[in-house]
Amino acid sequence: MPVILKGHSWSQDSDHVTIRVPFPDNHLCRDEVFTSLQLLKINKAPYYWEVLLRHPVVEEDSRCLLLENEVIFSLRKQEIDLEWDRLELECTKSERTRLKEELLAGHQKRMEERAKQRAIEKDQKKRDEVSKQIERDGNTRTEIENLLEESKRQEMERMEQSSRKDTPRPKKFKKHLPKSEPIHELPSVRQSATVTVNFSKRNFITPKRESMEHDEQQWTMKQAAAKKAVGFVDEDLRPEERNPEWLKQKGDTFFQQQNYLAAISAYTAGIRLTKEYYSLFLNRSAAHFALENYQRCAEDCSTALELLSPPIEANRKARVSCLARRGAALTKLGYLRQGCEELIAACKLDPQNNELRREAEMLQRKMEECDTESE
Repeated sequence: MPVILKGHSWSQDSDHVTIRVPFPDNHLCRDEVFTSLQLLKINKAPYYWEVLLRHPVVEEDSRCLLLENEVIFSLRKQEIDLEWDRLELECTKSERTRLKEELLAGHQKRMEERAKQRAIEKDQKKRDEVSKQIERDGNTRTEIENLLEESKRQEMERMEQSSRKDTPRPKKFKKHLPKSEPIHELPSVRQSATVTVNFSKRNFITPKRESMEHDEQQWTMKQAAAKKAVGFVDEDLRPEERNPEWLKQKGDTFFQQQNYLAAISAYTAGIRLTKEYYSLFLNRSAAHFALENYQRCAEDCSTALELLSPPIEANRKARVSCLARRGAALTKLGYLRQGCEELIAACKLDPQNNELRREAEMLQRKMEECDTESE
């Protein structure tokens, strides 16, 4: 037998109705909650809850938030400024059954129309992307052709100048000598100078005649490139640059300038000095997120959360940032449910953060749309 849930409460303002339903099971899924114009329903064995609303609501602007031991419905009224005298519609059992069937049929029809519209929009988006790509390819080809033409023109000018320089100068003759005895103009005497040759230091102990010089040079170039990729070479650091706090401030400056690669290099240099400073991992996760390195962003958030232990009020805001950013990264990676769980956990730590709450609601709505498309 199903257990009918009771004890829900509701409130209203000029354009919204809010319903709070206590739910003893904190593992409620989105598929187990149904909302439509006038019908709200929660069905998870053995619990059941249903309300037939007094007036219809705007389904597209209504929200449902699943929290621990509570479900919150935020419904937008179709008739704004209409004061509801009660929450539920009073009718007979047969009339209630008929209205439920009509509402379910209308909801199914709207879902099919939305699915068709999304398919049309998706197809149009693909066509637009193809057109843009064709246009970009055409622009690229034009630029390449222009560069080739410019290079060809410069090469022709260089060849013309070179041919003019190679043309022999006319001979000069002294007036008092006969034409049969010309005297050529002699070039000036070159100045003497000393050429200093400096040999580069050899990094290998093997004699040059016995070593594989080409392979050694390749190895040296790879090591130098790897150090440049990190951004900071330990030997080049000044004493103040070996301070993790200084490196964090330097990374923050690069991040504000939107130089995210330099910011990651600064934070990484600080992490090499100490792995106990959570701010370096947390700030580096933001730089990774800006560069769409979502996997590394989630890993840095997890490391920062491990360092934010034990959980106290002093580090609550930092834990909220870690959870919210890791949830956003997981969402970008396609793990919608895990990302939603992270955002809900962040909402619990900071219940006054309306922006986090809106993001959680939008993600839940996106999950609902994905589930609808899969059906």
